[in-house]
Amino acid sequence: MLDEESNLTMPQSRARVTRRSRPSNNPVASLIFLAIAPSIILGGLWQFANSHDNSAPPAPDLVATSPANTPQTPLLSARRTPGVLARETSAIAFEQALRPLGGAVLAGSCAAVSIDGVLMLSDGIDTPVTPASTLKFLVAATALDSLGADFRYSTEVKAEINAGVVGSIYLVGGGDPLLASSWYPDDLTLSKYPQQPATSLEALADAVVAAGITQITGNVVGDASHYDAELYPPSWPIGFRAIQGGPIAGLLVNDGAVLGASTKATNPAMGAAQEFYRLLQERGVTIVGAPASGVTPVGLATVAAVQSAPLNDIIGEMLQNSDNNTAEMLLKEIGFQLSGAGTRAAGDAAVMAKLSSWGVPLDGVTLSDGSGLSSDNKVTCAAFLAVLERYKTSDPLISKLAVAGTSGTLSKYFVGTSLQGRLYGKTGSLSGVKALVGFVPVEGGSTIRFALLLESPGIDDEKVFVPLWEGVLTQALGTYPQGPSAEAVAPLPATPTGS
Repeated sequence: MLDEESNLTMPQSRARVTRRSRPSNNPVASLIFLAIAPSIILGGLWQFANSHDNSAPPAPDLVATSPANTPQTPLLSARRTPGVLARETSAIAFEQALRPLGGAVLAGSCAAVSIDGVLMLSDGIDTPVTPASTLKFLVAATALDSLGADFRYSTEVKAEINAGVVGSIYLVGGGDPLLASSWYPDDLTLSKYPQQPATSLEALADAVVAAGITQITGNVVGDASHYDAELYPPSWPIGFRAIQGGPIAGLLVNDGAVLGASTKATNPAMGAAQEFYRLLQERGVTIVGAPASGVTPVGLATVAAVQSAPLNDIIGEMLQNSDNNTAEMLLKEIGFQLSGAGTRAAGDAAVMAKLSSWGVPLDGVTLSDGSGLSSDNKVTCAAFLAVLERYKTSDPLISKLAVAGTSGTLSKYFVGTSLQGRLYGKTGSLSGVKALVGFVPVEGGSTIRFALLLESPGIDDEKVFVPLWEGVLTQALGTYPQGPSAEAVAPLPATPTGS
């Protein structure tokens, strides 16, 4: 098919072909003019532009240069993911090393190990086991997330003042678990570990004197109403009370101990008032009344206050020392801050809600207290591992854990082994229960996370669990990686170009 432009009649076509052009007067001159005309025009334009443009001349064109260093590792090399490469090259050997650990897990116990979030051992991982004091790690994680690392407890003194005369004064507890007189925190006849950083009751007495109070015509009253009146969780064995933990109260000084008394106070608010009464008298304050306990009347003026160390440091004391009172009071503070109820039940509900919000598997998980002293507590290795995975070893919470062969409840374990100074963990022990959860940083950047919850008769005997910890567990975790480390297979350094 022809297009429109070629569809012409023959006569028209012939006419165009035979038509003659007008002859030029001087064809040579025309050609010369056409050749030199562009040069004349461009020259004129240049002259015009040169006479009007005062700007700087354009910068010279950039000259491409080769980089000083040339990468040795291709973009798609396995060295670009050294952690993955190290884990994969060591996976078979590591799984074989973990088999004896899995074999030590009997019915009713669990063990779980991961590397950089990849599960390597999961024996009984969904079995609910009594966690003992490893429960404190869950409480600590919840507290830091809910209250913040800089949260501080405050203890106040309020006073009845009428025409300049001070009647009774009230020592109002704010739940501080480390409020203490100077003689108590480092007295290892009463505690296994120093309870530092303590909040100084002497500093509060000094503040009262600095406020100008030299005479008290009424009583020195301890007020513990910040929390409820439950001193001991009902699921605790009677033999634990005032020995393993408690009493628990909104006002607690020296864990309930009073200077010169052979037993802890059965009324913590009264015991605190007795200690404060003594300190005020030592500072020359005249007191007409006596130590007492009660609730502060509404509207009294605050004459002095003292604050605790930051929560992050208090959690360090709780985790390293496995301090049961600190854990129980922290649990009630979580309940108070999040729901307005300073109760054990409110605290446990808040912990469960936080774990759920983190996506932690909670099938079989039951909480009864904050310290882990209750055998009614049940936690799975799956739940622990999910919480451990939320943290890097560089996170402040991990630095507060006990260190193998070095500090806290792990100071006498793993000494001289490959895990000494490397394993960060929380221990747990009850009759028939031995637990350990934590982290092992690996040279090159990888991290091992593990949970080992053992529950069977006699497992808490050192002759039984120490060979598991320092033998089987150390052999499995302490020798990883058996292939090249992540550092060894990291991207190669660039070399100078041309070398």
